[in-house]
Amino acid sequence: MRHTLVFIFTMLTLSVFAQVDSNYLSIKLKGSAFFDNKEFTGNIKKGYTHPGFEFNPYVEYGIGSFKFNVGFYTLYLASADSVERLVPTFSIETKLSKQFTMRVGTLDADSCHALPEPIFKPERDYLNHPETGFQIIYKGTKTNGEAWINWEKYIKPASKFQEQFTVGINHHYWQNGIDVEKGFNVNTIALATHQGGQIDSTDLPVTTIVNLGERVSYGFLIAHHTNLKFSVSSYYSADKSPNPHLKYKEGGAVHPQVSVLWPATKLALGYWFSNKFVNPRGEELFGSVSTLGSTFDENTRKLITAEITFFKGTTKNFSFSAGFNGYYDLNNSNFEYSYTFRMKFDGGLMKIR
Repeated sequence: MRHTLVFIFTMLTLSVFAQVDSNYLSIKLKGSAFFDNKEFTGNIKKGYTHPGFEFNPYVEYGIGSFKFNVGFYTLYLASADSVERLVPTFSIETKLSKQFTMRVGTLDADSCHALPEPIFKPERDYLNHPETGFQIIYKGTKTNGEAWINWEKYIKPASKFQEQFTVGINHHYWQNGIDVEKGFNVNTIALATHQGGQIDSTDLPVTTIVNLGERVSYGFLIAHHTNLKFSVSSYYSADKSPNPHLKYKEGGAVHPQVSVLWPATKLALGYWFSNKFVNPRGEELFGSVSTLGSTFDENTRKLITAEITFFKGTTKNFSFSAGFNGYYDLNNSNFEYSYTFRMKFDGGLMKIR
């Protein structure tokens, strides 16, 4: 595989000399180093640590309204005998209009598709890349969003495992312009996970779980560069399998929060209440299903949540973030927490016209 990747990079680099001036070819790099620690001691989930790094060098070639990206992705976790993942990446992207972009192949899945933690846990941003499938991205003046399908497991005839994929839609509206925290903003989410297939050799049932979410927020300036924000999120989960078979057929949750926002820091405090809520891609602490076995499932979950996040872009392409999340389990009088440090690079190394 390494020889093949070197060959692809060499051929694409040489091909630039045959291109016309209106086209371009860039060599780029995305990557991050991270240290993520979970101190979870309850019966929903036990703690663990992820120290490591990831990087994705790639070549981007643009011609008209099309962009081609080819490279490879590597994930390494500390003291592993080998890299956790070494796979090729490739995508073709085109502008459908001024606002709409279509992408096929390796998806743009940075920052977990901007999904909230109960639906999509943040560690997936560096443990579950690359995502592969199909994606439509919309960017307007007050609205952005995307629809995508991430095909996680592909099966062949007689495979001893099921196919697996995730389908998502995320739409975000800001009253005063994208990423402006003052005024109203509304976030609408739909996520479905599927395990099944017709040509595998397993006897496992087909499973489809749907998560829906709606978050309404209002923020206002209380001091120079300081915003106070109130938000209420509601979530719904359902077993939409052809033959529903899960323990929890339907569930729901609500998560009111108050937060204080500075240019580089966020403080948030909230209350989480859920009943029979199932979130297969989200942080398990918010759900009713225990990772330790069905004996420890909890129909109702009540948490006091706290978040402290610091983010700083040190240069145009470098950024640093540090975060602390606390969860006080009211049912079991148990405090659990996690903290994460991460440095990222995302930028061009060379551009040739």
